[in-house]
Amino acid sequence: MKLKDMLLITHNHKGTEGKYLLSIRDYLSILSVGSERTEPELGYWIEELLNTKDNQLWTEIYLAANKTICARFCESEQELRQFLLGQHRMLDKGIPFLQEHCSKACLEVLTAYDMDTAGHPLVGKLHYEVQRDTFRQGEVLHNFNGSDYAVLQVLDRDHLLLMALESGQFVIAVGTRAYARYPKESFSSEDSVIQGISWEHGIYLGNNLSAIDLERIQQEYGQDEISEEEEIER
Repeated sequence: MKLKDMLLITHNHKGTEGKYLLSIRDYLSILSVGSERTEPELGYWIEELLNTKDNQLWTEIYLAANKTICARFCESEQELRQFLLGQHRMLDKGIPFLQEHCSKACLEVLTAYDMDTAGHPLVGKLHYEVQRDTFRQGEVLHNFNGSDYAVLQVLDRDHLLLMALESGQFVIAVGTRAYARYPKESFSSEDSVIQGISWEHGIYLGNNLSAIDLERIQQEYGQDEISEEEEIER
């Protein structure tokens, strides 16, 4: 299962709240329970759920007089972490996480993205395999800190000028390496492999591109030409 195919779920049953993660198959199984569910009704609920891919809203369905369920597609690694940590912008902070309600595939997604059920990093569960550096101007790179960056300029074989897609902040990534990360145990599918980068340190330049001396950055961190030997190593 891919992260963006996973559903964030909250429910309220007789005043008791909980949150968990479901596959679309398991979610539809819940909605289908009971002979009173009609095809048009299920179709409407599914359409409303699909709309959450393009907005910040949740669906809300009354399964019974004393039971409701809310759902939305997970938008990003950052949203998933906020959901687990109780920091999600549209939820109360005190809702408990109910692991026993989760789909097994969703728990595998958590491991792949270096999270336990409380949103904290795992310890010793993941393997990092260095990849060939093939950075290209214009591509989007995923940092293992959970953020995505657009490559504005490849300054050197491991120095990049990047822009954070969420915040718009510019950063020089010094000593950048590409990795494939996957669980050491229970490695089951290609969805468990997360491609990403990490750097030795970042030099943060703010959000105003016009105030950044690009020529000085190129002189300090760039090189005019990559040798044939270095290109082969990449």
